[in-house]
Amino acid sequence: MIRAVTRFRSSIRPCRRALVLGAALTVLQVGFDLAQPWPLRWVVDGVLTAEPRPADTNLRVGLAVLSLVGLVGVGSVVNYWATRLLSSAGLHIAADLRLRVLSHLQKLSLSYHGRQRVGDLTARVTSDVASTQDMIVQVLSVLLPSTAMVAGMFVVMLAIDPLFTVLALLVTPVLALMTHRSRMDLRLAARQVRKSDGAIASAAAEDLSAVHLVQAFTLETDRMTRFVWLTQDSLSAGLRSVRLQARFSPMVDLAGACSVAVVLWFGAQRVLSGHLSLGVLLVFLSYLGSLYKPIKALSKLAQVVTKGAAAAERIGDVLDTEAEIRDEPGAVARPLRGGIELRQVGFSYGREPVLEDISFTVAPGETVALVGPTGAGKSTVASLIPRLLDVDSGAVLVDGLNVRQHELASLRRQVSMVLQDTVLLEGTLWDNIVCGQQATRRQVQRAVDLALVSEFACRLPDGLDTRIGERGANLSGGQRQRVAIARAILRDAPIIILDEPTSALDANSEQLLVAALDNLPAGRTRIIIAHRLSTVRDADRIMVLNQGRLVESGSHDELVALSGGLYRRMVGFQIGHERLADVS
Repeated sequence: MIRAVTRFRSSIRPCRRALVLGAALTVLQVGFDLAQPWPLRWVVDGVLTAEPRPADTNLRVGLAVLSLVGLVGVGSVVNYWATRLLSSAGLHIAADLRLRVLSHLQKLSLSYHGRQRVGDLTARVTSDVASTQDMIVQVLSVLLPSTAMVAGMFVVMLAIDPLFTVLALLVTPVLALMTHRSRMDLRLAARQVRKSDGAIASAAAEDLSAVHLVQAFTLETDRMTRFVWLTQDSLSAGLRSVRLQARFSPMVDLAGACSVAVVLWFGAQRVLSGHLSLGVLLVFLSYLGSLYKPIKALSKLAQVVTKGAAAAERIGDVLDTEAEIRDEPGAVARPLRGGIELRQVGFSYGREPVLEDISFTVAPGETVALVGPTGAGKSTVASLIPRLLDVDSGAVLVDGLNVRQHELASLRRQVSMVLQDTVLLEGTLWDNIVCGQQATRRQVQRAVDLALVSEFACRLPDGLDTRIGERGANLSGGQRQRVAIARAILRDAPIIILDEPTSALDANSEQLLVAALDNLPAGRTRIIIAHRLSTVRDADRIMVLNQGRLVESGSHDELVALSGGLYRRMVGFQIGHERLADVS
């Protein structure tokens, strides 16, 4: 708990006044709860058992009743504000934590996300944050008042009769020892539950996002079998946690019953002998009956704390992960002309090298095509330019300045990308084309026309205002790709990277699209990654990659004339109606 407060202090700090005031009110409420049994003593000792009975009996009873109602009423108001303040603060803390975690995840590199599971990261943003919030609120709303209640009752009981207090609390050390010994088991069980829940979330997200694959290859049974195993693991961990937690209530109830029995026996003897008034005994029994309620609440709190601590550790692991790609000291934001240079670049994803000793330059406004067999490293080269990935060795320069010295946001704003896997966000077609940019309807319409989006948008129910669903589920692959191209055209950046822009288009649409791209304003640097000959043959220069190395460079005619060259063989396969990706 203390570690979580320290780690998330920046999220807790804005709510510290509400937390402190709410905690103070919970402690104040304890005072009203401690005072509630005393009107009963006034009635019993001052009226019911008084000899002779006082003349102002009704007045005394009335005052006692009013006192009891007043104590309960004021305590309820205090409890209302304490609950409201603590719960509101908890919601604000959770909202801030959720924003921090998601914002940090967005800053982490593609390499990090490639090592993680989407469902598990989603669980950290949602359920783990909720568990951490619950822990913080419960500690202040349960731990403080319960501890104060136990301490207050102990002091009052000790003042009433030290012997009774000792008798009543004989079983408490044993109960505390058993609670302490179970805490480690609860913590381990809670961690296993959080881990299992993350695995379930990952599996569910994976299956739902690839439901077309599951159905097409009839994988329903296999995927459900895997999900059943994961669910069984989660169920086993959850049941173990429940068993550990379930031990406490019976132990506390039994301890409370034993204490009440002992005190009632000895108390009755002392009342009969005249050494103790009946009213004091009733107050003592009332305290004793209530004493184990906060102890039970504290025992139940152990599960909340261990679960929250495990969740806080998972959140902390994300926040403690430093972004591999971030602005370097002294990074500058400046308008780009579009010059690109790679100097002896090497890169790997942690296994075999993907790129080795790659060097080339692209002049501003030049159109360069990257071709080669699948897995040659073409898309990796494209990702290095806007620093979606960072090189392992060598350097990538834009306009003569290392990309590490460019301000990251400025660099990426000036690079338009059409990725091979087109990703659309939930929203309207218009939202996905504009994608956060400031643009007029005329500018959007121009991009829509150039990218051939208008060809299918006119058939949609609401045109560009049609909601396309999560990941553009109600659009075809070719339609999604044209939306991505319209987005890049609208951005009108100095550098345009097209990673397989025509892979989902038919031959006629491809020709129209190539012509539309030629109508872009002059002076834009274009990097085109493609397999189709028609897409790359008109590039100013074609660079051929193979097994992570640059093996050929030149115009289409120069490379075709190169006897025994890889590009020449690729053209031969293309003419033979085979996809270039099949060439190895």
